[in-house]
Amino acid sequence: MKKILATLIIASGLTALVMAQKTPAASPTEPDLPDVVVNGFKEYKSGGYTAATTAWAHDSSLLLDPTALQTLQTYLNVIGNNSGPFTGADIVRVVKLSAASEEVFAVAKFERQTVYMGFTCLKTGDKWIITVIDANKDPLLVLPTNILSGQ
Repeated sequence: MKKILATLIIASGLTALVMAQKTPAASPTEPDLPDVVVNGFKEYKSGGYTAATTAWAHDSSLLLDPTALQTLQTYLNVIGNNSGPFTGADIVRVVKLSAASEEVFAVAKFERQTVYMGFTCLKTGDKWIITVIDANKDPLLVLPTNILSGQ
């Protein structure tokens, strides 16, 4: 009886260990984080705001509106001059709007300031592009109210 009990305990321990090492499958309704957003933040860290905005605008209709990109670059330049260097970013939420569109909300962190950002992303074929970028120090102007209320 003791051998059977010991065998069961060892077997259940091994099963728990194997299960803990398996990566759970993503939910089919869980949105993916578009890589174009992540790539822009990586470029920001290594090359500054111009490199970031270039990465975010890659293959996008944003390239057709140079005023929008210039406005974003000017804004990020002012933030960097006043708040210190960009130190990283946190993704707040990814909202799947349709099979081919998602809204990504993030917080860009600077030495002395945060900037809230919203990216409207469109999947074209096998890649994501950004069609709209919102950025503001005031979260009320970028983040949806349900995120601000903790939902």
